[in-house]
Amino acid sequence: MPVPDLTLQQLRTVRTLAASGSFTKAAAAEHISQSVLSRRIKEVERLLRVRLFDRTTRQLDLTAAGHAFLLMTGAVLDDMDMRLSRFMSYVAAQSGTIAVAALPSLAAAVLPGVMRGFMLDHPEVEFEIIDGAADDVVERLEGGTVELGLTAHGDLPDGFCFTPLLREQFYGVAHHSHPWSAQNSISWADFNGETVVAARPGTSIRAITDAAFSKHSISVSHHFNACSAATIRGLLRAGVGVAALPALELQGFGLDDLVAVPVDSPGATRVTGVMYHCSQDLSPVAARFLDFMRATEIDPPRGVSRVHEGHTGEPDTLSHAGVELAE
Repeated sequence: MPVPDLTLQQLRTVRTLAASGSFTKAAAAEHISQSVLSRRIKEVERLLRVRLFDRTTRQLDLTAAGHAFLLMTGAVLDDMDMRLSRFMSYVAAQSGTIAVAALPSLAAAVLPGVMRGFMLDHPEVEFEIIDGAADDVVERLEGGTVELGLTAHGDLPDGFCFTPLLREQFYGVAHHSHPWSAQNSISWADFNGETVVAARPGTSIRAITDAAFSKHSISVSHHFNACSAATIRGLLRAGVGVAALPALELQGFGLDDLVAVPVDSPGATRVTGVMYHCSQDLSPVAARFLDFMRATEIDPPRGVSRVHEGHTGEPDTLSHAGVELAE
């Protein structure tokens, strides 16, 4: 026997009529006329080839088949109502998962505070955070495994947009015994002839420092290419070289035996923000989180300033000090 093609509207009408026990009350509850309600019930019974209701002039009762029908279809309606409620919560950006790829420094120093503020009004939202270098972030975005990428400003792949959030001052970092410990600031030229502990190619730090060294014709030795801030920190503590690092990379550094001096030269900053597909719609909750990050006044640590959308040039002021930084 073929399965009748019943609609959710028809199932709800049967349940409403059974619950009210009256065509008049059921029609009012469904916001339709009694004649429309009657035709709808008759159509259901025609498709099922069985009577669901016994009708008299004084009362309306479910038949045995009607009781069985409600028992079997009630769970379908309850499940659909629950799923639709969840979906409407998703549409309203009150639930869902936000997948974010982020530079490790942003994932550790910026993202937690922003997430905390966002979740005050969106407690059901979940986050999936994947940290990696700038090229890893772009790869995740292009592959569609994340919707948002917290990374440095640079060349944008086709179809992507970038919203700036922060500007970080670059610092020259070295062992305490290095001559920089006696200086309040340095320039890119002070890296000339130094052995530089460098971030690996493909990172935002390496792109900025390579461009600066090339522009100013600075000759350095890259004997060490490191993939993590922890490795760079260990090499600097061993006194094997110096490094140029943006302010957020210094968060968590134990600088008791290191010195960090601001690099006072053009281009000695890194602008970081959010990269995302601008040719595709974000999920409702990711779009809401992007708007939240744009509007939130982030309290920047030392050496970091807030950048507002449409402005990525040099800031009027930048909070930094030409002294040793401590934990």
